[in-house]
Amino acid sequence: MEKVPKINISQKDTNDSVEFIRHSKSSYKTYGDILKSENPKAEFDKENQSTPDLTGAGIEMAKQEAESFFGKLNPDTDSLFIASSNEARAIETANIYRTIAHTKGFMILKPEHARSGLSEELAEGEIRVIDSLSINSKYLLIESLFNSPAKRGDINWGAVEPEFKAKYDEASKIIEADDQGSYGGNLAKHGEKIKVIFPEIETAEELFNEQFQNLKRLAKFGVKKAQESGHEKNIKILAFGHENYLMHVIQDIFQEEGINNCETMHIEVEGENIVANFRGKEANL
Repeated sequence: MEKVPKINISQKDTNDSVEFIRHSKSSYKTYGDILKSENPKAEFDKENQSTPDLTGAGIEMAKQEAESFFGKLNPDTDSLFIASSNEARAIETANIYRTIAHTKGFMILKPEHARSGLSEELAEGEIRVIDSLSINSKYLLIESLFNSPAKRGDINWGAVEPEFKAKYDEASKIIEADDQGSYGGNLAKHGEKIKVIFPEIETAEELFNEQFQNLKRLAKFGVKKAQESGHEKNIKILAFGHENYLMHVIQDIFQEEGINNCETMHIEVEGENIVANFRGKEANL
């Protein structure tokens, strides 16, 4: 992968593109409910989520960021296709952007199938849920390690075997000794060490090699379809997701520290190349 110097990004662009947007501030209510349940080692179930999941501050942040985001586009020349992870916090964030886009007169291209009951309920099926943007975590309890200790919430340790708890405590000491202050930061910094204790988890680099590669293919496919559609306006694909699978790209390629809530990575497809813009830097991925 090639790193290139910083550039100035124009306030408006005139091509089909993918705008990856991290979800807004969340209570992670579904995760919390699982961890304190009678089965804290349960997998995430996209059909059984606790909603709403955005906090009050998260709702306001999404509204403000959406206003700013759409201020750089033009409803006369740009139309939107909205995609999301299957997690409630991402769908709820996408829906706030969708609602504000409608008030500003943007055309939203509705997918044939939303593939999400929550999208149908909140957004009249105008948000397409895509696996490549989703986490689909099987190991929520283990992954809770990457949160700062004070942010892990209540865990029903009485329902967990002592051997597992001992391994969790061992891994927790690694985080506590050098806490990066965020899930993504701890995943990137300590993932390899935690994987020695819990081999079933995926490190930031493994997520990049698997899931982010799928996102690149998705970007190529989406832009190709947009170009073939004959649609008279530029098509902006808004893809709402998570930091997990972006951490390797952000730290190793862009040499930045994480992606903030509602922050955007702009992605363009140039032939076989994927070109990303993030915080004023451009790189071929």
